[in-house]
Amino acid sequence: MKTIKIILRILIYLAIFALAGFCFLLYYFTKNDYQPLPVTNLSVENKSRIRPADSNALTFITWNIGYCGLNRDMDFFYDGGKKVRPDEITFQKNLNGVFGFLSDNDSVNFIFLQEVDSFAKRSYFTNQMKLFSKALADYSSSFATNYNVPFVPMPLLSPMGQVVSGIATFSGFLPYKCERYSYPLNYPWPMKLFLLDRCFMLQRYKLSSGNKELVLINLHNSAFDDADLLRQYETWMLRGFLLNEYEKGNYVIVGGDWNQNPPKYRKLTFGGGFKKNNSTPIISSDYLPENWNIAYDSTLPTNRDVHEGYVHGKTPTTIYDFFITSPNVIVEQVNVINCGFEFSDHQPVYMRVKLDTAPLSGCFSDVKNNVTILQDSIIKLNERIYPGKK
Repeated sequence: MKTIKIILRILIYLAIFALAGFCFLLYYFTKNDYQPLPVTNLSVENKSRIRPADSNALTFITWNIGYCGLNRDMDFFYDGGKKVRPDEITFQKNLNGVFGFLSDNDSVNFIFLQEVDSFAKRSYFTNQMKLFSKALADYSSSFATNYNVPFVPMPLLSPMGQVVSGIATFSGFLPYKCERYSYPLNYPWPMKLFLLDRCFMLQRYKLSSGNKELVLINLHNSAFDDADLLRQYETWMLRGFLLNEYEKGNYVIVGGDWNQNPPKYRKLTFGGGFKKNNSTPIISSDYLPENWNIAYDSTLPTNRDVHEGYVHGKTPTTIYDFFITSPNVIVEQVNVINCGFEFSDHQPVYMRVKLDTAPLSGCFSDVKNNVTILQDSIIKLNERIYPGKK
């Protein structure tokens, strides 16, 4: 009996010690939780060699590089897999692959990247932002942190550890302003201590004609099945921002990983033997006025499931990466660059646009008609008042 009491006492002390340790960790993580301001000014690197923006045809690439850790053979623990990161040799191969892709596309005007690690165990503490700046040496660059956790304890047997990561924009032009906008909602405590603080990065560029601006937004919205409410808040918060900027007469272009499908996704059929996932979240068809452009390649997927390694024709795929442009932006081309998910669980998307500088660009047809009728009436009135005057 005495031995049993001793064992029980030891077990109670161990339980108290474990509980106290757990509470201390929660206190530590809560006290040191990354809590960015609603709006934060971001620095722009490599300003000296960048020319001002103009209104010629512009090219874009958006790509979620998956911290160079989610190559075609990887699964991921949060999506039903088991792994957190590849072995170091495979990681280096992925890193070299992304670096080479960026170097090969250094003629593209704007490159939006998501899941770029600056200091993280899952990417062997490689400063990817610094490295990719070498691949795009003639570009300006900005980085917005959206994941900053001293230690992620999951999965328990092989924890992810420290993560500092974010979204990066590289530009062949010089923005005069760059800001990080926090999304207003997050997971409840204590989950929020170990998950991303979602945001979008906004850059403003002066144009050579008039006082209008080119407004670019790079985003990475909430993922996972339990984040549907967060995605909706993020998407609709962004909507008001986009409409307000367009109302000012600016040219607005948004690109990135939406973690949602474009509105007409259900009607699409993929080519090339890709298996289409029809159970993924979708943006509402009334999200934006009908004259806005949702630009995506309807024939190829941009994202694959990561519950297992990629098997072509078997692994479900979907479209999460695309662009939205205001009505005064003419989309000339958009296509997925099919990499076979070799280095990431996402594929890059390329877009070429032209800014419509016509006075009535982007207006609804009935507004254009009303303005045209009004202009014609003014001309006829002037002819009556000032006959013979041109």
